[in-house]
Amino acid sequence: MASKAYFIKASIKDGEKVISEKARKLFRAGGFASCFQENDFTAVKVHVGEKGNNTYLAAPCIKGLVDELLALKTKPFLTDTSTLYTGHRHNAIDHTILATEHGFCLDTLGIPFIATGGLFGTSETAVQINGELNKEVFVAYDIARCQSILSVAHVTGHVATCLGATLKTLGMGCASRKGKMKQHAALTLSIGDDCTRCGECYENCPADAIWLDDVKAHIDQDKCIGCAECLAVCRFEAVKLHWGQECEVLQKSMAEYALGTLKGKENKGAFFNYVLSVTKHCDCFNTPNMPKIVDDIGIVASTDPVAVDRATLDLVENRSGKTLGQLLKNKKLDPRYQLEHAERIGLGSNDCQLIEVG
Repeated sequence: MASKAYFIKASIKDGEKVISEKARKLFRAGGFASCFQENDFTAVKVHVGEKGNNTYLAAPCIKGLVDELLALKTKPFLTDTSTLYTGHRHNAIDHTILATEHGFCLDTLGIPFIATGGLFGTSETAVQINGELNKEVFVAYDIARCQSILSVAHVTGHVATCLGATLKTLGMGCASRKGKMKQHAALTLSIGDDCTRCGECYENCPADAIWLDDVKAHIDQDKCIGCAECLAVCRFEAVKLHWGQECEVLQKSMAEYALGTLKGKENKGAFFNYVLSVTKHCDCFNTPNMPKIVDDIGIVASTDPVAVDRATLDLVENRSGKTLGQLLKNKKLDPRYQLEHAERIGLGSNDCQLIEVG
């Protein structure tokens, strides 16, 4: 039987208040209240946007969803985990300050922001999943201990996973720092002879793993964390990656981490994809005014994390008339690795019935 995904049309032009009310309408139409119980500690997984980025999903857009949880008398809290790269979300202190600056806080949404991986992102729980690639995965400590989860994903492209939506929000976004490193370990990056020695990769490497000689840039593999920042900023296609094999492994591992995140929360999760301001790169970039790769579409929601991403991908590709890889200008990228593997390990179904809410 096909999983149900609910969809409502929306645009950034609607304004934050209207978008919030549309999300609330979707919550009610889909009967998502059944996923949450009174006194649940409910993680509201968000991405607060990197400092300097202004295309992330604005906090007021999720106010309606938060109010629904409060009405159900759960104990909701906003959350995210620390990043591998050095930025304003690298530790709990800076992350919480940035979250407050961007409105993901008690004053704006009525619930607090809590970094669930501890001060440095090292507070974790090993969750047994017996997956194809991982026998256990490392999930942020308090994500593993809360009773329910409302995942809010701002849909974007991604330099290695192609699609950044619910599976990435759950798999990468709820992992501890060790879990993130284990997923990125699938990527082996190198710099070819077509390097122009412009220094962009050197300036943007968060691990100080890149050095320059008189000819080109080089990557120290002992220091490299596989974040692919160099790949994203290189304008000359000098950074090399085995796209098919390595991106497939990364996506599969990410899906297995999503499975670990939801273990013990079966039937206790609701997953919302905001298909608005869809950019080529994810919200971890500090670049302002990143251009859209497709017109605004709306909000998709489901209790099935695979179905919600499948429906989202289909909407994006049908609207644009192109594959997501083509939109990202890299035909070698394919997000179906994560979707097909997620279905294979029992996380959900790619067979999806899309129900439009008026």
